[in-house]
Amino acid sequence: MDIGALLKERRERRKETLEEVAFRAGTDPGNLSRIERNRQDLSVNRLIKLCEALEISLSEFFAELEKRAGGSRLSDPTAAFDKETRWLLKTLKTVPPTRRRLILEVTETIAKSGRLA
Repeated sequence: MDIGALLKERRERRKETLEEVAFRAGTDPGNLSRIERNRQDLSVNRLIKLCEALEISLSEFFAELEKRAGGSRLSDPTAAFDKETRWLLKTLKTVPPTRRRLILEVTETIAKSGRLA
């Protein structure tokens, strides 16, 4: 699974520089370059911001990753994330859907306030 290559391909297809996308995603060009080269772990929050900066939904992003993996189901789509993010995703599966929505709303509020990086 080459998350970095897919991000880079999308950026280049849009004819955008590292600086432009990094600015919109709230990171720096060096960080984005390391992500594109798969030299740096990627949190879910960072991936969300990068997808937003590249105007692609997470579902479209993961669908493209799955397609490139030969159309087979990814055995563990969370494997590309850091330990804390994997734990969070695993824990969220145990939360009832109505409570998950509440957690998402709180997370979105925090992210919009600029306190979540």
